[in-house]
Amino acid sequence: MTALTALLALAAALITAAPALAQPAYPERAIEMIVTFPPGGPTDTAARIVQPFLSSQLKVPVVLVNKGGGGGAAGMDSVAKAKPDGYTIAATVRSTVSITPAVQANIPYRLQDFEMIGSYAASPQAIVVKKGAPWRTLEELVNDAKKNPGKLTYGSAGQGTNSFFTMELFKLARGLDIAHVPFAGSGPLKNAILGGHVEIGAISLSTMIPVMKSGDVVGLVISGDKRNPAVPDVPTMAEKGVAEASLSTIMEIYAPAKTPKPVVDRLVQALGAVMGSPETIAALEKAGLEPYYQSPEASRREAERERDIVTEAAKKLGLVK
Repeated sequence: MTALTALLALAAALITAAPALAQPAYPERAIEMIVTFPPGGPTDTAARIVQPFLSSQLKVPVVLVNKGGGGGAAGMDSVAKAKPDGYTIAATVRSTVSITPAVQANIPYRLQDFEMIGSYAASPQAIVVKKGAPWRTLEELVNDAKKNPGKLTYGSAGQGTNSFFTMELFKLARGLDIAHVPFAGSGPLKNAILGGHVEIGAISLSTMIPVMKSGDVVGLVISGDKRNPAVPDVPTMAEKGVAEASLSTIMEIYAPAKTPKPVVDRLVQALGAVMGSPETIAALEKAGLEPYYQSPEASRREAERERDIVTEAAKKLGLVK
């Protein structure tokens, strides 16, 4: 190799390496975390718990921005369209990628439009009524609904959410006709239940634990196959013979598709470290949430499985063709 050839080879190597060397460390500025539901619901509660721990791990501010609407679809669409640089991520629930796109034709995004960072918390669903309602048990509600088809109403956190499918699958299992009133998240639904604007609520348990403990709201049943220690007197769907209506809310973090792998890996590492912290676990449990960490691969598999199950259920319910 001549000296000129060697010099040219060295120059080429330096040019090739230059972009890599020029890549800034991630993160170097604040990260915007879009919470896809309004304040007051379980998604917002969980995000506010992990926010300071994530910020500490990433060593930059993590700024929460609530962007509700469409059962979480509005916020997720904005993240799907965001620059894939790791500075806009979503704190959402699995239903926004597994259920909502499967049952609403106008949803512009799909699961493949995101990079999975991982899941971190879970909340059972609950069917509740306000104190003073004519039903104190699930059986009393079922009997009344059968005697008065189409006259009762229930509220959910939005069309296509876990709370919506929990109640719709329960109605299907028991042959009930109860009209649906959608709300823009669990926070507004909670206020509507307490205000007497809706008779029955299908809602995340963590949102309602304080008012259930105070006696302002009566829990009739929760999803899952075991009772929640925060409300041990409330039976489960499995106990009532309708395990198919158990769709718990799984909180997850996503980045836009095509986010560089090193950036995704850094976010995954940070979330894993956060979920390995006893302080995080204690804070989630205090809020009535179940710590529920899954890797990106496991979370994506579960999201795909839930999507397939719900798509089939939606066909039975006549929600999709």
